[in-house]
Amino acid sequence: MKMIEVDNAVRFDVPLPPNHEFYTDFSDVRGDFEDRMIYKNLNANPKTFIYNREVNRENKVILFLAGMRGSGKTSELAKIADKLNHPDGFFCVTCNLDDGLDLNDMEYMDILIFQTERLFEQLNQVAIVPDAEILKSLQLWFSERVKEVNKVIKQDGGLELEIGAETPSILSFLKIAAKLKANLTGSKENADKIRASFRNNFTDFAQIFNEFIEHVNLKLRKDKIAQEILFIVDGLEKTATLDMRKKVIMEENNRIRQIKANTIFTLPIELMPEANRLNTFSRVVSFPFVKIRERNGNLVEQAVKRFEEFVYKRIDPSLFDSHSTVTKAVLYSGGSPRELLRILEYANMYADEDAGIITESDLNKGIKKLAAETSQYVSKDDLTKLKELKDANKNGIPLPFDDGWQDLLEKLIVLEYNDGSYKRVNPVVEESPLYQQYVG
Repeated sequence: MKMIEVDNAVRFDVPLPPNHEFYTDFSDVRGDFEDRMIYKNLNANPKTFIYNREVNRENKVILFLAGMRGSGKTSELAKIADKLNHPDGFFCVTCNLDDGLDLNDMEYMDILIFQTERLFEQLNQVAIVPDAEILKSLQLWFSERVKEVNKVIKQDGGLELEIGAETPSILSFLKIAAKLKANLTGSKENADKIRASFRNNFTDFAQIFNEFIEHVNLKLRKDKIAQEILFIVDGLEKTATLDMRKKVIMEENNRIRQIKANTIFTLPIELMPEANRLNTFSRVVSFPFVKIRERNGNLVEQAVKRFEEFVYKRIDPSLFDSHSTVTKAVLYSGGSPRELLRILEYANMYADEDAGIITESDLNKGIKKLAAETSQYVSKDDLTKLKELKDANKNGIPLPFDDGWQDLLEKLIVLEYNDGSYKRVNPVVEESPLYQQYVG
């Protein structure tokens, strides 16, 4: 490996499948979290990954995987999908919202259309052909909504959605879904008209969609592909605003309940206080960072070693001046895979190409720059909270929740472990002059 390859190796915006050479499994070092909790909630055996359909015939599982940005939720979900996707398990349909929708303008109906499109794409890949009547019923409903939307668009002097009348099939439906999605991610005016038409007829849609899901489940079992469909909807935390995220999850939860399909949603960290409300119709599992220091400051050696493995899978040891430089980077990550990759990215920016290695001096410069950027918008009230947190951890006292922590968690100024009972200041932020001056 050469220095020129490091930039690509530390990219944190590309999720890794479990068979990738860079993939590192942190399952056994996440404190109170165990991935068996997810399998058990889905009524799947955590050892054999066989789905128990008998206990879940009527009520499909809606599960929210809640965790901070950069905790590794996407990679964890890729691993879960890989283990569950088999004839005695699920037909896993992963929907990465940042790949298919407009993160600046999104509603639950957009997500559901995207889910439907992804399902049809994967059914086409495994040569599952739904019966003509059930396809006709679903396509007719979509076509009727398009006609309604076109009437409104025409009245407003806009261009109609161009969708021709075709014999119902997987390919014809994919064309409709693609056109709808293109309009949802294009003009906001047209997107709002499509959403209004779908929302006003949602009860009918839910009935037809649920019938279609059950029909496909039967086909999957008959062809020995899977027992049932499992949707994995990832990326909601990447949407532009908190209000948008709240609207999708909290204001639309009545519609989410109406869809009878096993579904995992990733839950943005700022919606964790709503867990009690979500638990009335779903299950919420917390996905924390990896704890590399105890509350008293002692190192969790197994976790540190796992992160060192994480680094060396991406960057050859010969490209560091010493192993201690890697360990130092790990400790500054605070147990966040993404933060560690950012630290290495910044260290590499200062590395001398002629020397051909990343030194401790390069790491220190990178941390200093990252610390200044991360703490740039920390307010005086924030610093008061950070001092309170430092003192609580020093005395081994857990802090009760209040709204003041949410913004700090979202900005990764504060990191959270276990079930949320243990918080600590991001070690990079602790290096900033601002923190040193006000907290010390």
